[in-house]
Amino acid sequence: MVPPACLLRVAALEPLAAEAQAAGEGWLTPGEQSRLLEIKAPLRRRQYLAGHWLLRVLAAELQGGAPEAWRFCVDADPRPRLSRDGSSLVWASLSHSGDQVAAAVAGQPVGIDLEGPRRPRDLVALANFLFSPEEAAHVAAALDGGSRAGAFYTYWTLKEARGKRGGEGLQPSQARRVSAVPCDAGAAEAMHWRLPSDGALALAAWPGARVEARGVGPDNAAACWRYVAVA
Repeated sequence: MVPPACLLRVAALEPLAAEAQAAGEGWLTPGEQSRLLEIKAPLRRRQYLAGHWLLRVLAAELQGGAPEAWRFCVDADPRPRLSRDGSSLVWASLSHSGDQVAAAVAGQPVGIDLEGPRRPRDLVALANFLFSPEEAAHVAAALDGGSRAGAFYTYWTLKEARGKRGGEGLQPSQARRVSAVPCDAGAAEAMHWRLPSDGALALAAWPGARVEARGVGPDNAAACWRYVAVA
């Protein structure tokens, strides 16, 4: 069996945070420890610990070693990477929403975004500001609130994931110049899942990536997407 090139997992926050706390804090780099001290909100602290621990667990599963042996790289590239013994390297991405955490590690740059149910917002106005004209038109054409929210968060997560993969984040001027379009699996560079909790999850990777996704729900096949520049 060919091993996956990308591991992705969605997990419940509290058990994962407890696992991270049980491992102590020696696995955190000095920079991570300093950042953790700056976080005052208890929920945000648990999210930080759980996510950073989950990335290490996935890195160890993908390339070996103990989770504690994996350390974040610190250099000019803003995209997260983890290394072990100065040799093995994985690219990483992290997202959290409420009581869920999502993480991905891979041999090439990746980005993920997890979104849970949110308070009502003017989705059409947000789509016009952040999305390409074609994407915004799809959101506006949805006739009921559930369909409109589904369309909006599909595009939103795909754009957030792409921005994380590239390291630039979600910048409206750039986001409007790219459309996410459905495609077959062979051409896909991104995947999207509707989660059982009414949430949405997107992964931006590369065409042909072998992805193993866990925690997305049983028999929940990903929809395949690619990114196209807007003329």
